[in-house]
Amino acid sequence: MFGRRNARSFQLLTVLALCTAALLVCTSSAHAQEMSLRFEPPAPPRTDWGRTIGLGTAGAVSAFVLHESGHVLANLMLGNVPKFSGTLVWGFLPFVVIRPRITCDGDHCTKHNGETFRSGRNGTYFIATAGFHVQHVTDEVLLTLHPDLMARDAPFQKGMLAFNVFLSTIYAVGAFTGLEDPHGDLAGAARRSGIHEAWLATVVLAPAVLDTYRYFVPTSRWAPWASRAAKATLFGLTFVF
Repeated sequence: MFGRRNARSFQLLTVLALCTAALLVCTSSAHAQEMSLRFEPPAPPRTDWGRTIGLGTAGAVSAFVLHESGHVLANLMLGNVPKFSGTLVWGFLPFVVIRPRITCDGDHCTKHNGETFRSGRNGTYFIATAGFHVQHVTDEVLLTLHPDLMARDAPFQKGMLAFNVFLSTIYAVGAFTGLEDPHGDLAGAARRSGIHEAWLATVVLAPAVLDTYRYFVPTSRWAPWASRAAKATLFGLTFVF
């Protein structure tokens, strides 16, 4: 009888020892996993600067081509063939200008071949500002479809937006300081419309500033509408003189 009790006691102690060992193993494993998660976080993804710079540059070049294409398309739409020529922005920065080669005497305008330009001064204003209209449409599409553009991995789109903002700023500063080429977009638009160049520069600069604000503050509700109003103002001036 005594031997059986000793055997049962030994069996119970063995089972308890095994359970305790298993519990310790599980606890140790869970603690090890917790320590691993706590002290060994995954490494953040590395930025591919080559890809970012390459796509950003491609976006900027595309925005430049779109700006100049706007001038070409506006000329052709109004029945005029323009001419490409070089100029210096601020007196030292090389740039391409698309010259419509239209002269106006009052409200009567003549093309380079002597034919009458039927769209008159309003048409020449539209040609001069067409590049800005293309920029504005492009920026509006980018920021309306992706108001969180800053947080996105989109170097091409960011390159386009950055170039458009930069170009509008360059033109506005050139107009304010008198350094813009006489054949530049704002100078030509002011000459054809009779509107002071500084006022036109302000209308061009406003969307650039507002769209920059929209980029950094995507939750803003007033900035998109203020920007769109400024863009519409530049276009609407085509019909008021």
